[in-house]
Amino acid sequence: MISRLFGVGISGPELTAFEREILDRHPPRGVILFRRNIQTAEQTARLVSGLSRSGLLVFLDQEGGSVDRLRDLLGPSISFHDAASRGLARRAGELAGESCGRFGFHADLAPVVDRRIEGASAEVLRGRCAGEDPAAVARAAREFLGGLHSRGVGGCLKHFPGLGRAALDTHVSLPRVPENGKERARDLEPFRRAFASARAVMISHAAGSDGVPASLSEKVGRRLLRGRLGFRGVAFSDDLEMGALASFGDLPRRALLACRAGCDLLFVCSRIGEYPDCVAAVGAGINGRRAAEAIARMDRYAAHLERIRRKRRPPRPLPQLIAAVARLKEAGAASGGSVA
Repeated sequence: MISRLFGVGISGPELTAFEREILDRHPPRGVILFRRNIQTAEQTARLVSGLSRSGLLVFLDQEGGSVDRLRDLLGPSISFHDAASRGLARRAGELAGESCGRFGFHADLAPVVDRRIEGASAEVLRGRCAGEDPAAVARAAREFLGGLHSRGVGGCLKHFPGLGRAALDTHVSLPRVPENGKERARDLEPFRRAFASARAVMISHAAGSDGVPASLSEKVGRRLLRGRLGFRGVAFSDDLEMGALASFGDLPRRALLACRAGCDLLFVCSRIGEYPDCVAAVGAGINGRRAAEAIARMDRYAAHLERIRRKRRPPRPLPQLIAAVARLKEAGAASGGSVA
């Protein structure tokens, strides 16, 4: 079923009748939630549970720092940059995993493994990057993923093949990452070193010298990611509604191009009313072999999520979790202290 190639967003803290009808007619593989969907602990757990009972994977971006979807429930979480710089990446992953698992989420779309480059990503990504050195970034990513998995939640490396040298925000505009073989190799190194731990990667909308966004480029999604680097996990698109893709057709056209380029799960994060047209466009524009390939990769990822979920530790009571999140946040701004 072609709709199983999609992850969709919903508008508020509960499914509307309109959204429920769309999801019933075109069941996606998953739903991604944002702060607009999260009001209280009880409401969030109820919403996630209901989606899970419908057979959907439920995703969240819980990076900490400036991308902190659970902030209203748990207080502010440490950023990945602060965690990595203090040697706390494993602990940050554990708490992100416990926080996501506490409400029933299956996967956290983290960590960011873009390099932090002064004058570019330092401004655009605002503390979401662990650092500039590829080996250090990869080490922090593996530690964060190990923490996530220990709490029964999957992860995802982003934003392939690297946004660190991009000077524009893909939410708004299309950045072009300068061609530089040495720097490109450094951009790719954290992904390559952490692939085995992640099982999933998100492809960005940044363009190379040809002006084509990575998410819509077979050169990136097939020849580089699959061919040269040999990645065998699942590839997610970044949100196909972003401004970087504004000149590449309407939303259904973008979904088709992204699927052809090698994205196995296509994210439509806000405009759910256009999602059925996206399903129709992809169904008409790809062959059965491509659909089967993407579905098989997602099946393997879902099996991975189920395996780690069965091994998870039970979450602690909510007040204790809130206190632990606060302690880790404080430790990120200090030079030591207990973060247990």
